[in-house]
Amino acid sequence: LHQTFRLPSQHTEPHKGIVVLMESEGRKIAALVDELVGQQQVVIKSLEANYRRVHGISGATILGDGRVALILDVAALVRDLHQPAAA
Repeated sequence: LHQTFRLPSQHTEPHKGIVVLMESEGRKIAALVDELVGQQQVVIKSLEANYRRVHGISGATILGDGRVALILDVAALVRDLHQPAAA
């Protein structure tokens, strides 16, 4: 994910981080994450309707402490990774 979103990462090697398996449209990918924060039920707001379209992000939610959390668009990430590389 740090490569997709061009963000710094604490871990870039699978044995040092947490690997999260995701599936969409019958295809699977693994994402390396720095930490798991927890599980919550949230109301997802459209990012496109309130801001603009951001590739790889399907929406956002406001957490109990007021911070904004982005929701990954797993289907778009899976499609991107399964497309053949351009020559």
